[in-house]
Amino acid sequence: MEWISPVSTALGAVIGVGSTLLTDRFRWRRERAGQNLDTRRQLYADYTASLSRIRTALNECARTNIPAEERPRRVRELFLAPGAYEIRHQLAIIAPREVVEAARSAFVVLRDTRDLLVEGATVDSRAYGELEERFDAAVVELRDVMRRDLGAVDSITAR
Repeated sequence: MEWISPVSTALGAVIGVGSTLLTDRFRWRRERAGQNLDTRRQLYADYTASLSRIRTALNECARTNIPAEERPRRVRELFLAPGAYEIRHQLAIIAPREVVEAARSAFVVLRDTRDLLVEGATVDSRAYGELEERFDAAVVELRDVMRRDLGAVDSITAR
């Protein structure tokens, strides 16, 4: 009967250490999930801001009388400046497929707008107006998908 006391002490120690390790593991997973959410939130904000800067730059090109020989270079230069290409590559790595697809859709509309402006379109052209409407719809969809991924289901952009 002298062995019962040391065995119960050892068993208590194993249970105590095991529960501490398990608790630490759960805490680490929760903190890691929070960090991932923060990373995605910041990346989403950076990407949508980049799209907005591109749109503004393209809109200024559409309103400005840029000489025809300078127009393609200038439009492409302004299109690349905000860094949306780089951020899209980051999204492709860490964001869910739905976000990546919606991000690409919004980007493609801006790319189409860039190409239209390179061809000489202005803010008054019908095609430019249609692309503006397509971009608005694509951004609403993108923000909705991003918000769902971040757990903010009720979109403030709902119409």
